[in-house]
Amino acid sequence: MPSARNGLIVGIDPGLAGTGFALLAEPNQVVACGTVITIPARETGPRLVAITSHLRALLAEHRPAEASLEELFMGRNATSAIGVAQARGAILAVLEECGVPVFEYKPSQVKIILTGYGKADKTQIARMLQAQVKLPEGKLDEHARDAIAIAVCHMRSRRFSAAVPAR
Repeated sequence: MPSARNGLIVGIDPGLAGTGFALLAEPNQVVACGTVITIPARETGPRLVAITSHLRALLAEHRPAEASLEELFMGRNATSAIGVAQARGAILAVLEECGVPVFEYKPSQVKIILTGYGKADKTQIARMLQAQVKLPEGKLDEHARDAIAIAVCHMRSRRFSAAVPAR
């Protein structure tokens, strides 16, 4: 599937238990967002299929120009990191298959761009998102909120890169 150049950015917060997604349009408007939740009791394969099936449908419907993902963060829980790595691999494969360019950001980069502080906590990020982005009605879970933050980070990084001449 060739990607459209409609300016939409898909932000993805990968995870095996919950993968957040957000579609962002200029100027900072959330077109769609949510979380793909998988059943923990199931084997890994069917959980990855659920995530990739949802992502393929999202890409086919909205045809984003670019995708942004958070780089893998190795926290204290190795089991959780393995699940995130598996989900990231499956997501990256689908984005490649669909021809959507991928941009990756460290968690600290996302925090700096949104809040100005690389060690901001979830509450600070949520507050800044609420002040800066037209969010959908209703309560957002942390995966969807993180996906919005990643998309905003990429949109702002892209604007900055376009404004600064290359050497």
